[in-house]
Amino acid sequence: MGNVLLVLLCLVVGVIARRSGRFPDATPGVLARVVVDVALPAMTLLFVPRIAIEDAAGLRVIVAAAAAPWVVFGLAYAVLSRVARLRGWSRGTLGALVLTAGLGNTAFLGFPLVEAIYGAEGLRTAVIVDQAGSFLVFATVGVAFAAASAGRARPSPRAFARRLATFPPFVAFVLALALRGVVFPAPIVVVLEKLAALIVPLAVLSVGYQLRFDRAALAQNGGRAALALGVKLGLAPLVVFALLRLAGLGGLPADVIVAEAAMGPMITAAMLAVEEDLDPPLATLMVGLGVPASLLTVFAWSWLLRVF
Repeated sequence: MGNVLLVLLCLVVGVIARRSGRFPDATPGVLARVVVDVALPAMTLLFVPRIAIEDAAGLRVIVAAAAAPWVVFGLAYAVLSRVARLRGWSRGTLGALVLTAGLGNTAFLGFPLVEAIYGAEGLRTAVIVDQAGSFLVFATVGVAFAAASAGRARPSPRAFARRLATFPPFVAFVLALALRGVVFPAPIVVVLEKLAALIVPLAVLSVGYQLRFDRAALAQNGGRAALALGVKLGLAPLVVFALLRLAGLGGLPADVIVAEAAMGPMITAAMLAVEEDLDPPLATLMVGLGVPASLLTVFAWSWLLRVF
């Protein structure tokens, strides 16, 4: 319960901080940079070396966790592109919806909620979902899809490789895999734990600071956003749940994978849509509605998973 209250409190404080006018506009970016460059690498180095993949079951969990974000993105594209053809949506509108419905907030929102619901043990799987799944989807097909939707040439493989090689959490992820099975000295573990603990307050404060509710955008794009959020918050975790069950995977790792699939839209994906001029009001609305809504739907999914 304490972790849940911390998430809610930090979200509210982030909203209040923006409205107070007492913080500079760069505040969410600074908070995000600390999380990305310091806290996420620390969490990755703390948990990934402890992951056991000596048996087939452990390997299947890792593969499933890494594959789930790709399934979600592919599902969002398949459904929304079909609807776009039927309803005559513009390429920019489709691009904004696929990016925000296909890419989940598996780190900034996902880690705090997973820890709140499943405890620190659940973070081991959540790190795999985010680093080996969501980030790779965003950095490769997400960026390429955004460029194509904007009518620009797709980035070269060299650009993709550079993006991966200079992203601190992914570098830490690769290093952590190399250190798998290594037992760190107690002082290093303490330092990593303290740095990783920054994720919950700073990430949720950053999310809360960036939340905006635009009534004009809601009136114009509410139906489209509702449809896309239905895919992201409802259909995507349902499909992931079904695939995991078909693969014979259950327990805590499977529950965490489904919870991560149910997270609200990735803020970075919405920012990419805005930068590429892919229906910016709709992309912003997806985050403004989707993140608060996912606070409810993720808990609903966790309850359903306990029942079934």
